[in-house]
Amino acid sequence: MDIRPSLLALALLTAAAESPAAPRADRYELGGTPVLTGNSDIGFGFGALASLARLRPGCAPYCWRLEGLVLMTVKDAPGGAELPYHNYYLKLDLPSLLGGKLRLYGQLSFSRFTNNGYYGLGNGAPALDGDGEDSRFHQYDRIFPHLSTQARLQLIPHLSLLLGGRFTYNWITVYQPSRLAEDLEREDLHDLLRGVSDHALVEMDLGWVWDSRDHELVPTSGMLHEISWRFVPGTSSDPDLAHGGLNLTARAYHALWGERLVVAARVMADLLLGQPPFYELAHSGGLFPIDAIGGGTAIRGVPQQRYHGKIKLLANLELRSKLVPFSIKSQRFNLGATVFADTGRVWADYAARDDLDGGPVLKLGLGGGMRLQWGETFLLRADVAWSPDARPVGVYVDVNHIF
Repeated sequence: MDIRPSLLALALLTAAAESPAAPRADRYELGGTPVLTGNSDIGFGFGALASLARLRPGCAPYCWRLEGLVLMTVKDAPGGAELPYHNYYLKLDLPSLLGGKLRLYGQLSFSRFTNNGYYGLGNGAPALDGDGEDSRFHQYDRIFPHLSTQARLQLIPHLSLLLGGRFTYNWITVYQPSRLAEDLEREDLHDLLRGVSDHALVEMDLGWVWDSRDHELVPTSGMLHEISWRFVPGTSSDPDLAHGGLNLTARAYHALWGERLVVAARVMADLLLGQPPFYELAHSGGLFPIDAIGGGTAIRGVPQQRYHGKIKLLANLELRSKLVPFSIKSQRFNLGATVFADTGRVWADYAARDDLDGGPVLKLGLGGGMRLQWGETFLLRADVAWSPDARPVGVYVDVNHIF
């Protein structure tokens, strides 16, 4: 099962920041969940996720939205209990500046994942072997504080210029023995496995975004497309990490029966150039960076960071429904369901590597789940997915649709 903060167990906590007499068009929306999670790798997890948004006429979709997450886990160890998994962040979204033509994002976070996945390079990375699920053989440790900003400036209706930047410092620990330690000894993989020593990275982003969706949280029509380029110059501590990335993503939404039944699709191509650190081979960039192609925001059912490569293709198809609208005091909710199919693949490098990519095999995830929409700015999703890579299924509980 995969955890990102994709959460295995999560109970909904509702709190009303709006009095019953307040007009619905001018209000605050507060949403939050206590978090409970766990598996054999990270132990028992606990924390909280919350968001606060200000809605007012003339601000679309809201004037501002603040979101915060606190999550950690505890696990028995030979020397006593330890806290191997930490993820804390604070995000601020200002979408209505300059009369709605300028949107600014900011995020400050600190993360430590002792269970980052590494199973090998390429589309043909071997399946789990006899080292056992409790082993660190397919894992490594990464600590990374992170600061990012992003601006979207509307040029004409629906078309915006995307500008951004981010700073990350990385502490990497390679477990011994592990798949990563073994691959680092292979001379034929030397150029693909960089960034193992501690290092800082500064990234700059530039792109164009086409957004004609009728609703940001739960669109029923329109499109969200992007073409974006990210560039990371080499640092003085590690000049060999200079690299860039190109992301092409198309998203489309079409109502089959009003807002009650909607089909949604996403197609993505992500290309890494130069000499990226090895962990970036399991990520994609763009407007919404994600772990790809495995995990709860890419191919559900495929373990997170299961496949690493410079070239990634991804496609998702969802049928979304709204089934049961209801209210609790002044708060409005809608319960729905979703079925989906996800697919994609990676290539280790631009040169043919049949030993790593194992032929033209598409990875697959099939499943369904429930959706609970709270007001206009908060949506809780819970998905179960089957894949040939799953053990036995993938379970994901998180916020917002995956696209």
